[in-house]
Amino acid sequence: MRFNLIKKMTGFLFTATVLGGICVAGENAKVKELVDSQYYEALVKSGIVSEYRDDGSKEFKLLPKSFYSEKITSSMIEKQPKNYPYTYEGLYLLNKKELLANGSSGKNTITLDDVSVVVRSISKMEGMKYYSSTKKKETVLYEKTYMIAGPNDKTKIADQNTGNADGQVSYCIQDDNSFGVNTYQLSYFQKDDCLLCKFDILDKMGIGPFKAIYPGKMMINILVIDCGDDLLLYLCTDLDSVKFPGIKAQITDSMSARMDAVYKWFIKQF
Repeated sequence: MRFNLIKKMTGFLFTATVLGGICVAGENAKVKELVDSQYYEALVKSGIVSEYRDDGSKEFKLLPKSFYSEKITSSMIEKQPKNYPYTYEGLYLLNKKELLANGSSGKNTITLDDVSVVVRSISKMEGMKYYSSTKKKETVLYEKTYMIAGPNDKTKIADQNTGNADGQVSYCIQDDNSFGVNTYQLSYFQKDDCLLCKFDILDKMGIGPFKAIYPGKMMINILVIDCGDDLLLYLCTDLDSVKFPGIKAQITDSMSARMDAVYKWFIKQF
């Protein structure tokens, strides 16, 4: 799987990944209703459409229609004029049969409850890999990642991944290869054919003593919609960073690589 730049657009990049037949779905009437028409053809053809913007835009352009779309839109991070704004969006069309054929779960179906287990299995993110543009090689993204008892109690607990996810609020620690140890609040919402997981950062994030992202200034959304034969996956990172020399390149490279890593991790869980 390759993450290829195919077109420059004003203020952001428009990208697609050619999957070589892995997890690429075909035409799907329900998906067509949910996805903006300007992206649908590329999504069906390549399986992935993604963009990033750093112009302080106040909209999510790839966000599909869903029960939780308004919740995602209303929680967009407020951007400060003197800061560096960054938004990444990725839209992925995943065929269930292909996911199962390339997975190791042994299941013959994928339900939204299966997806809810996956997105709450935080410990399984440990060891996932990403491409480091700094080190020029693929390396482990999270040395450690696990749920904790609470925002002020860092006691390690087992993944809370049973039952319906709707209304669940959990907390986790992630030891990031570049940004060190960070704490997140995880908010889950599940209704009918739709599941949303929101990651909100609770402490400062940066490299060494240079902390560019403050508490509440970065949000990651994982939205999954069950579309019958396919899953429609939407990944989004939205943040407002303090400006430091070189921070633009660091944020742009790191965050897009991390979202690509989350996508690759997700499709291997079935």
